[in-house]
Amino acid sequence: MIVSVYGASGRTGHAFIAAADAAELTLRLHYRAKPSETVPTSATVVVGSLADPTAVREVLRGSDAAVVLFGARENSRIPYCGDATKLIMASMRTAQQTRLLVQTCATFGEMPGNVSLALKAKRLLDRRMGYEPMFQDRDEQERMVRASRLPGWTVIKPPTLTDMPGVAAVAADPTLSIGLRSQLSRASLAQFLVQELITPRFAQQAVYVANQG
Repeated sequence: MIVSVYGASGRTGHAFIAAADAAELTLRLHYRAKPSETVPTSATVVVGSLADPTAVREVLRGSDAAVVLFGARENSRIPYCGDATKLIMASMRTAQQTRLLVQTCATFGEMPGNVSLALKAKRLLDRRMGYEPMFQDRDEQERMVRASRLPGWTVIKPPTLTDMPGVAAVAADPTLSIGLRSQLSRASLAQFLVQELITPRFAQQAVYVANQG
């Protein structure tokens, strides 16, 4: 399986690359600048802007699936996720590609009853602390994916991510209870993403994931 990865330079991107390489997936990796870290020798690296249609299409070339792992950046108050994801999806439709995994967060997008009141309150506080543009950007990103005509989209919504070593059991369900203390390691999230690529369970769904138990 050939997988395109956007957001390869982040900590979740690093964890996913390691898990996907261990699973013998072939990777096409997008970077905004030449990567300083070592990438698998079998991977293809594409350097370019997320606003450049040519670079975005090149990452998708010949792929069976795309994974979008945009995370927080030092200038994360400058919106970019929505526009970049819109361009990725448009390029996928042109190439007749359908499988798309987009990792957002439990506090972005829709917040149904399985998300605790405390976590909803934290989201409101964060927005009032000056992060409103970021939240609007990520909310729009999720809305566009949900509304897309891609039959194979999945939105993955983890709680707080940690850098704990090792892979733990992951609970995953569209109605999974998520609260302030819910956590998930990036390594465990990466393994879940690989499994969802190989054996899809949540096509056209937004799924919450967290440590099991």
